[in-house]
Amino acid sequence: MSLIMREPGLYTSIQDLGRQKFQHIGIVKNGSIDQLNHRLANMLVGNDEDEALLEMTFKMPSIQFTEPTLIAITGAHFPAYRDDKKILPYKIHLMNKGEVLSFEDAHKGTRVYLAIAGGIVADEWLGSKSTSIRLGMGGHKGRLLQQGDEIELFRNYSPLQKKLFANLEETKTADWGIDQYTLALNYFTDIFHIISGEGMSHFKQDEIKNLENRVYKISNRFNRTGLTLEGESIVNREINDQSFLSVKKGTVLLNEENQLVIMLNDHQSLSSYPQLGTIASYHIDKLAQKKQGSKIIFRTLSIEEAEKNMKKHAQFVKQIKTGIKYKLQEEMQKQSKHKM
Repeated sequence: MSLIMREPGLYTSIQDLGRQKFQHIGIVKNGSIDQLNHRLANMLVGNDEDEALLEMTFKMPSIQFTEPTLIAITGAHFPAYRDDKKILPYKIHLMNKGEVLSFEDAHKGTRVYLAIAGGIVADEWLGSKSTSIRLGMGGHKGRLLQQGDEIELFRNYSPLQKKLFANLEETKTADWGIDQYTLALNYFTDIFHIISGEGMSHFKQDEIKNLENRVYKISNRFNRTGLTLEGESIVNREINDQSFLSVKKGTVLLNEENQLVIMLNDHQSLSSYPQLGTIASYHIDKLAQKKQGSKIIFRTLSIEEAEKNMKKHAQFVKQIKTGIKYKLQEEMQKQSKHKM
């Protein structure tokens, strides 16, 4: 075994990018909520972007490594340590046998992603290693990680990963990484774009305007299923005779208490609650890093406007990924003193 959970943290689970093509039979996608940080962590250590990793939330775990391996940490700003030495996120680190990875309390954000070179061994269900806690499937025994759990590595290292082992044997940390200030542009603001949906017809025009004129805060009722917002409701009436509509990640509902709820990865497939629309896909990762008390400000967009923004976002992500690929190519060209 190669990883031992000395302290499990509050909500640590194995996730990949989720189950595809099963929502029509009531099986939700699951998977990492902040998928951009998932992809970047895997890219840094030379994995495929969809490789399974650890998603860690709120209170971080303490993890002991029983063999050398390469890691990358992305996501929320929880100061991290290799034994007693502080290490930085968005960089490649070589963990040696016996070393412990630990974290302090968060400065910003909610979720951290830990990628391990070569990937981890986990239970696969319907083509995904993601943990479905509700159904008890996938990941590690279909549940959150617990104290004493041992997670095995695949160790099927690529030539790039073998080169990284050799390059970092002495320094332990790469001398480059992702610029966090540039990446922060994707996560900084409290404004969330919402695209009108089929259920919007249940609301009056002045009620829809209320959505943009008010500031909401994330309540303590939030998890991987969704998050409930605090703030003045957009309506002061009961909406009846709702038909069941499909629900997806980012769907914004009005619950029976007239509170706004934003659905996340482990949502149900159908709901009869009134729907106001869906958070634009390029703002979902930002939503994943909000915590209790964070502000939410809505701005409604047309599909055409959202598509333009999506193209800009895709170009932004492409530039970051291109930078990682370039630096990894440089690693392959380095002359190292030792060979693995």
